[in-house]
Amino acid sequence: MNLKDNWKKLHGSKKTFRNGVYASVLAVVVLAAVILLNLVVRALPTKYTELDISTSELFTLSDTSKNLLHELQTDVTAYYLATSGQEDTNITRLLDRYADESSHFNWQQRDPVLYPTFAEQYEGASTGCVVLTTADNYTVVSYSDMYDMDLEAYYYSGSQEYTFEAENALTAAVARVIRTTSYQMYELTGHGETSLESDFTDTLENAGVTVTSLNLTTTGSIPEDADSLIINAPLADVTADEAAMLSNYVEQGGKLLVVTDFTVNTPNLDAVLSSCGMTRQTGLLVETDADHYPYGYPQTYLLPNIDANAVTAGVSIGMMIYTPIAQGILQSEDSEYTFTSLLTTSDKAYSLQDYTNAETVEKSENDPEGGFDVAVAAENTTTGAKVVWINCPNTLLSGTNQSVSGGNAQLLGSIANWFNGEQTTAVIDGKSMSAAGLSVPNAAIVGLGLLFIFVVPIVCLIAGVVVCLIRRRR
Repeated sequence: MNLKDNWKKLHGSKKTFRNGVYASVLAVVVLAAVILLNLVVRALPTKYTELDISTSELFTLSDTSKNLLHELQTDVTAYYLATSGQEDTNITRLLDRYADESSHFNWQQRDPVLYPTFAEQYEGASTGCVVLTTADNYTVVSYSDMYDMDLEAYYYSGSQEYTFEAENALTAAVARVIRTTSYQMYELTGHGETSLESDFTDTLENAGVTVTSLNLTTTGSIPEDADSLIINAPLADVTADEAAMLSNYVEQGGKLLVVTDFTVNTPNLDAVLSSCGMTRQTGLLVETDADHYPYGYPQTYLLPNIDANAVTAGVSIGMMIYTPIAQGILQSEDSEYTFTSLLTTSDKAYSLQDYTNAETVEKSENDPEGGFDVAVAAENTTTGAKVVWINCPNTLLSGTNQSVSGGNAQLLGSIANWFNGEQTTAVIDGKSMSAAGLSVPNAAIVGLGLLFIFVVPIVCLIAGVVVCLIRRRR
């Protein structure tokens, strides 16, 4: 072998070696880039890397939750109690979304097998729940709080249909666990008042408000720890002494919510409200706008407009308030109080004056018409007094509330938050877990049947024959 051949072989081996080195370096660079990209992607918030394609947007947070998390100043840690490998991905994905929205929120999983005594630290905690904690407070969200089964559908059809209530439960729990102040609302008794039922007291509890009964006849005074009072549809008037106590309470900056029945004569209670610049609009409110009363019901069963303001901020967009059998409220023009309309009729409504003798709700010449206030808030910025009057006795009844999917309870919670100067957290609607059925129009059934039974198979067969012939000719 001559020198020239040796040189070529040596030169070739060096070139091969150099190419191999380049290929190896390039492979390392690409691998490092892939690893780096993977780390970057994993560091991105879940909302950017996982799209919510569920039909009911199970993992998309509402503006209510986002606003609460964006304003979060307290560190909140959520512990999800679940056995490894048996986690509920709906809950873990939702917790990821919460963590994405605030650096003050994080969550960890606690396996009861690995941490057998963990649940014992928190009253009511069990497998499947979420425990939200701060440095000095905690609250437990049970599995049943996050999944609500439609009992009516189960009893009638045997089908188990669930609503995913986790966002509402978790957001309410976050608001509850970071709250450092609790509030006391006293519910007046002794005059045939309607007691608040669980759907209303639960809403108040989420707002940090405890409701306690108060009989002024037996106690003789309004307790000093009363952050607010509620008088719910009394069937008899308060006494002159009780009216004096209520007036004195309001004059000193108290917060008072009054729900009245216009069929009950209450001059003493009316005098308290009159001192705040509000009086009754005589008559029974009647709606002529079909959008403001339920279909198939009398025109006196009102679905009033919800005026957007700080008092009604806790009512979810799209929700309705139901005020069947109501009377209007007039506002004084020279009062020390400033007024905010909360619930109003349409401009097509009128107030039926002679409703006790009328056989129909037909409008007469003496009946005033236009927009009327069904609920009004009055505030005295000098004393700090806040008074809300709802002139409909059925507003805070459970049946009325359920007719509008909880809208009336939301209004009560929003009023309580306004009284206490707290941020309002609207109730978040649950999301259905039932898959929407695919329905095919009758007109398309024949066409689709021909397409998939005859056309598609024939086209596939012809295509196969053509491919075989082409390959045989080659």
